[in-house]
Amino acid sequence: MRPFSPEVSLHLPWAMAAHWLPVCTLFLNLISMTQGSRDPVIPNQPFTTIWNANTEWCVKKHGVDVDISIFDVVTNPGQTFRGPNMTIFYSSQLGTYPYYTSAGEPVFGGLPQNASLNTHLAHTFQDIVAAMPEPHFSGLAVIDWEAWRPRWAFNWDTKDIYRQRSRALVQKQHPDWPAPRVEAAAQGQFEEAAEEWMAGTLKLGQALRPQGLWGFYNFPECYNYNFKSPNYTGQCPLKIRVQNDQLGWLWGQSRALYPSIYLPAALEGTKQAQMYVQHRVAEAFRVAAGAGDPKLLVLPYMQIFYDMTDHFLPPEELEHSLGESAAQGAAGVVLWVSWANTSTKESCQAIKDYVDTTLGPSILNVTSGARLCSQVLCSGHGRCARRPSYPKARLILNSTSFSIKPTPGGGPLTLQGALSLEDQLRMAVEFECRCYHGWKGTRCEQWGMW
Repeated sequence: MRPFSPEVSLHLPWAMAAHWLPVCTLFLNLISMTQGSRDPVIPNQPFTTIWNANTEWCVKKHGVDVDISIFDVVTNPGQTFRGPNMTIFYSSQLGTYPYYTSAGEPVFGGLPQNASLNTHLAHTFQDIVAAMPEPHFSGLAVIDWEAWRPRWAFNWDTKDIYRQRSRALVQKQHPDWPAPRVEAAAQGQFEEAAEEWMAGTLKLGQALRPQGLWGFYNFPECYNYNFKSPNYTGQCPLKIRVQNDQLGWLWGQSRALYPSIYLPAALEGTKQAQMYVQHRVAEAFRVAAGAGDPKLLVLPYMQIFYDMTDHFLPPEELEHSLGESAAQGAAGVVLWVSWANTSTKESCQAIKDYVDTTLGPSILNVTSGARLCSQVLCSGHGRCARRPSYPKARLILNSTSFSIKPTPGGGPLTLQGALSLEDQLRMAVEFECRCYHGWKGTRCEQWGMW
């Protein structure tokens, strides 16, 4: 749709948009038959760790090789941000995303209802084809749009400019309307346009690369940041859950949910991280269940640092994030590392040391625990998920039954040991099966498409 206001500062030529519009329209009307499924991200691996860090710079610029290949981690060739296994699109890399700068200047119209969706889709078409040249791309396809939120109520603080400018747009169209009517119209126009932009972008991505796991970073959000509350539980506020229920169109259009479980610096040294992560992951599973799509995956984004710091997560916090995600039945986690954390030789060496001594063994432990539980409880056809009555249960291997040792000559770490009868009984008590698409039964032992 054409913008109502001339407040479009970086508008691309309409001729180019018109050239691509018929193609985009065709793709948006296709019905894909090869959508992502709830099968493992990689075969026989119920829990996968994906490395979304640009550590290629550590090798190219600083001569430090952060070798994660020995730890059962999926990464792009060269450890790049974008590749055949994992591609993330920031707002400047996909289409013509409308937003306001920190100075309040509009870019591409500023507001979704004041910008051209057709122009955006035309450029998005080109951006996707360029970033994902392989038509059978089947990796993670993550869109990171953070300037505004699709629910009116979520645009507070610095995002309040989107509500202010939405009201101003309606007032300009209808100067005689009373404030309540302006508010209602502004909210309606904004939310309708936000849905069109986000759902339309996902639809185009799925039409072009139907096997990709398309979704938006940090959705759903939980807003459980009230750490200073004396009775902090980590639960998502009821009003937030109600708002998330209004985003059914987003959950239904996504092929994966990518909630953020970055640990804020305020959690360092506290005992609140487990509660914080538990409810953020649980909210993703709650909205996924409401979407009614058994194929919808949950893949939380986590960091190896406390957010906005250079402080590495200690082993217990890895258990609270990596381990908690696996215990709830997530398909895996995405490990993100900021450019700032790879800017010097010293920071790269610190990451390498942390990966070798702390992160790598933790990943191997959790992924092995998830795989063994799947084999023992779910016939290898589902992933284990913690029963509600055991909120502290983890898929962490018993140190008396297993040991992790390096391979002579510097090869991959090896897991030595076997599940004891006691280990198997504990798993059966604390966990249940979530069957992969097409399988059913208490132990996912029955095949049948229904």
